[in-house]
Amino acid sequence: MATAALEATSEALDTTVRLITPERITFQYPLAGPFRRAVAYLIDLGVLGMLLFLGLMVSLLLALGTAAGGGLFLVILFGLRFGYGALLEGVFNGQTVGKRAMGIRVVSVEGVPINGGQAFLRNLLWCFDGIVPFGYLPAIASMMLTRRFQRLGDLAARTMVIVEQRPTRVGVALLEDRVVDALLPQLPARIDAGPELSRALADYVTHRKRFSPSRREEMAAHLAGPARKTYELPDDAPGDAVLCALYHRVFLGE
Repeated sequence: MATAALEATSEALDTTVRLITPERITFQYPLAGPFRRAVAYLIDLGVLGMLLFLGLMVSLLLALGTAAGGGLFLVILFGLRFGYGALLEGVFNGQTVGKRAMGIRVVSVEGVPINGGQAFLRNLLWCFDGIVPFGYLPAIASMMLTRRFQRLGDLAARTMVIVEQRPTRVGVALLEDRVVDALLPQLPARIDAGPELSRALADYVTHRKRFSPSRREEMAAHLAGPARKTYELPDDAPGDAVLCALYHRVFLGE
């Protein structure tokens, strides 16, 4: 998933959403369809079922088997029903257990990571997306009628669900540069770049030695500028070193 700061210039293209940054850099996100999202949801329901069973056991244990355990279990049930998805998506960058298993992620419609408020709102709206007695028809109908397969919760929170395409580690270039090493501690331990950003970083690092240092800075400026702001890197950090450090995090991790 791209983490560069993007402005809200977007366009839907079949099952792919294309976002264009103010620097005219284009990122494409393959949208997660209803089937893949349904499987992720079923996995999450399974996880929720196990957590509820544990909650039931704990409530009965704390209440020593009395009827008071029922009230405690209702509190746990309410918290898990509405807090499970919101907490995981807010903490783990748009992913629950099911979404991670299916390789999908919730992002904002601008293509940037969602915040806690968006995670809470889109999960709270399951009250309407899965309202009884209509089952999940409101969610399905909304997904079928919107260009980004958004259910009502997504529309309210301005989010969408994309397929995460992890970069391959085959042919990863090794970087040995003291300037790059100095920037790495200032970056998150893990950066989830989208396919377009991953490809751009890989192409740049692979071919950068063909160009002079001044030409590298010119080429790197479009991506390095937003990256400095996003990760609060020094303004005087060379653009070439910034992209190499991002490449290191995306493809090699810590």
